[in-house]
Amino acid sequence: MPSLAFEQARQRVGTLDVGALLAAAGGFLDGFTYVGHGHVFANAMTGNVVLLGISCVSGSWRTALHLLPAIVAFVVGVSVSQAMQLHSKRRDVSAPYPAVLVLEIGVLLVLSLLPSATPDILFTTSIAFAASVQVQTFREVDGHSYNSTFTTGNLRTLSEAAFARFFEGHGPAAGRVVRDFSAVCAAFLLGATAGGYFAQVFGNRALWCDVILLALVAIRVRSSLVSSN
Repeated sequence: MPSLAFEQARQRVGTLDVGALLAAAGGFLDGFTYVGHGHVFANAMTGNVVLLGISCVSGSWRTALHLLPAIVAFVVGVSVSQAMQLHSKRRDVSAPYPAVLVLEIGVLLVLSLLPSATPDILFTTSIAFAASVQVQTFREVDGHSYNSTFTTGNLRTLSEAAFARFFEGHGPAAGRVVRDFSAVCAAFLLGATAGGYFAQVFGNRALWCDVILLALVAIRVRSSLVSSN
């Protein structure tokens, strides 16, 4: 059973501003890695699994081996997030949101300082790990499940809420979901666009933009958790 402190923290950090900033950061990382590091998605494992299957069927084993580490890193990152949350629950303390953000920021800062000749696989695996820790930890916006590093489920939630609001006559609650997930999907799109563009212009230093976004999230999360004490 989740501890009371854990549940309270989860509710306080699940705000629209936090969700939109994280979605922008997640989109940025996918745009950055796809354009700047080997056309591999750091966050969207569905795309990587599809490409892996196609590579295996076509006998493109080199491509398959290029995709596999990101998938493995994503799984490891989810496990790390789960371990951190389990530790918080057992100690009856708030969820480790600040620690997760510090971990992700640290990974991205190190990557941003690497030379352009660094193998792409180091970027894709490291970012897949960091992004999976993020997505497994931050999972709600205003009480609704969402995903901060890929957008298929968010688009589905938005579409369902829009249909309920405009065709089934549902009230303000459905309207708030439309508002929230419209903002989240738009933030993801803007982040992906910026990530692809800045990867071309600034190379690995483009990750500083994502670090800034995550720092803003960290400030907001810390403020929310401190005000609750």
